[in-house]
Amino acid sequence: MEEYAGRVLSERYRLPRPPADEFELVETRAFDTYSGQEVLVRQVLLPEVLTAELVGEEGGFGDPAALGDSAGRALDAARAAASIPDHPRLVQVFDIFVEDGSLWIASELVSARPLAALLADRPLDAYRAAEVASDVLAALRALHTHGWTHRNVTASTVLVCDDGRAMLAGLAAGAAQEALCGYDPLPEQVLAGGANPEWHGPDSALEQERARQNRITVVGAVTERWAPEQAHEVHENWRLSPPVGPAADLWALGSLLFRSVQGHPPYPEDSAAELVQLVCAEPAAFAEDCGPLRPVVESLLRADPEERPEAEELGGWLRSLIRSAPEPELGLNTVQVPTDPTKLPIKRRRGELVRRRRRASAAGDPSAVQHRRHARGKQAKVTRAKRQNARRSEMRQEQFDHEQVVSRTPDRGEDSPRRLGVRLLLVVLVVLAAVVAYALLVMPARSPSSAGASGDRTVPAQIGGGDHKSATTQPASTSAQPTTTAPSTAPTTQAPATTPAAPSDLAPDFALRTDTAGFTVAVHTGWLRTGKNAQDQVRYTGSDITLTVVPGRDKASGDTTDPLAYQLVEPELSDFRASSWSSAAGLQTVTLRGHTAAEGEYTWRDASQQTIYARNLAVLIDGHYHVILIAGPDSQRAAVQRAFDKAVETYAAS
Repeated sequence: MEEYAGRVLSERYRLPRPPADEFELVETRAFDTYSGQEVLVRQVLLPEVLTAELVGEEGGFGDPAALGDSAGRALDAARAAASIPDHPRLVQVFDIFVEDGSLWIASELVSARPLAALLADRPLDAYRAAEVASDVLAALRALHTHGWTHRNVTASTVLVCDDGRAMLAGLAAGAAQEALCGYDPLPEQVLAGGANPEWHGPDSALEQERARQNRITVVGAVTERWAPEQAHEVHENWRLSPPVGPAADLWALGSLLFRSVQGHPPYPEDSAAELVQLVCAEPAAFAEDCGPLRPVVESLLRADPEERPEAEELGGWLRSLIRSAPEPELGLNTVQVPTDPTKLPIKRRRGELVRRRRRASAAGDPSAVQHRRHARGKQAKVTRAKRQNARRSEMRQEQFDHEQVVSRTPDRGEDSPRRLGVRLLLVVLVVLAAVVAYALLVMPARSPSSAGASGDRTVPAQIGGGDHKSATTQPASTSAQPTTTAPSTAPTTQAPATTPAAPSDLAPDFALRTDTAGFTVAVHTGWLRTGKNAQDQVRYTGSDITLTVVPGRDKASGDTTDPLAYQLVEPELSDFRASSWSSAAGLQTVTLRGHTAAEGEYTWRDASQQTIYARNLAVLIDGHYHVILIAGPDSQRAAVQRAFDKAVETYAAS
């Protein structure tokens, strides 16, 4: 209570004493004398209204009934925004009141820092920004479910808590500002419930333009709050302009991601008027430094609201990116503190017992006198000869005890703790050996991509576009599985090549097919070609398994020169990214006779809740990606793996 010695708002909230160099109060902590807890109080300035007051007449500028039209609408909009149900990712609003010509919003005080304060130190990496955006998207989806559009997603309203999660604030303040400018931020279901039924926003092009100019003054140069549908100029057919809806919040989220990773906004923010003109006339800057977030950010910053991704699709992209984040490198910034080994406790090995030697303590024995020197009230004086005799008898007694212990140990047949531990270790090793033998002989073989995080793959087939002279030839293998090399820590090491698989080397149920699209691949004899579709995909279908081949459709550019990064935006894996339940394993970079490639295993659930298992290979040949994707039910993993191996062995681009 001592630190809250400032003014009192609404006879309830005690503010701290402001420093001498601060004259304008915008946001501060306060102590709620009713509940006994700390809250956060935010001030929203209201327009000045001149009213005549008579002596002795109640009411005045602080009375809500005496407010102007715009100030009254701002108070109603803020109270309507505060009435939405609570959500773990939304900051809770406790109270809204008017005092001294300002609108005050008392909300929950969260142990967090604004994202703007974190970005002032350094930008975020792409994976951390994706985590923050995922939490903000969860809050926005809760608001969109109730019909609300936030309209105030900025680096100041996104709070990063001490435990790492992100929360979204500023809904009530944003609704009050929109109402002050002349807009109506209330959703249709709130208006249908009887809130502010006589006013529904601007009714003419002139009022629409006035509201736009007021918003330029109130909001200022903040890119996140100026989506193209909010910044466009007002024309005669202004009623046909795109409505401000959830897509505007997604634009704000894309601009926030751009600012968080790049370190600057996608548009210059020197002037609010210039910012509005640039948003309407020019596309956003390229997100060159966003890494794997670049396609997500650029899709969110599209000018047409219809072309921006939906919230559900965006959530799938962010979850896939978060799952593919690399493990943190621990120990780089760790400083070892020197310690004094003499002060450390001496630890004995677990299982060893320290046996205390039995000393002679019979009554009248002089040897016991030496060990009772600390007993009170007893003092013994012995001669030097007696002490020597006592020492000799003690040594003989210890030798006798040792001989008795050694002689009794084999007779009892008891094991020492160390010997018992050795036997238990042998039993554990035998059990592990039995489990490994069972896995090798009985369980089905796993795919070679599960052997490690990265490695090299030896492919018997000669892929077109490479250096044919650099590959060394070896005898062709008659095995049904492709020859693989052990995983290596250097993913770019070139693996030795083998001779192309001849038709006689293939299994009887596979045959080489030369497709008119410009490639040759081994396909099951019972599969049928469905033709080349609009996405340059050639598909062979048999029963429930589908082979999809894309012969060099996409060109590597920008961040997609890495095959692993290309798989994040690969169109053939769109079902995997859009699924609510999905997982990826065995993602690794391989080298196929000098060509950089990436492969992996993907599992997801389709619209019918059936689990799909797929193997994917993307190889970079002459600057274009060739994709091989085989997908089928999860129960047919072995068949999918076998067809994938045959396709990779024999694939050749003409």
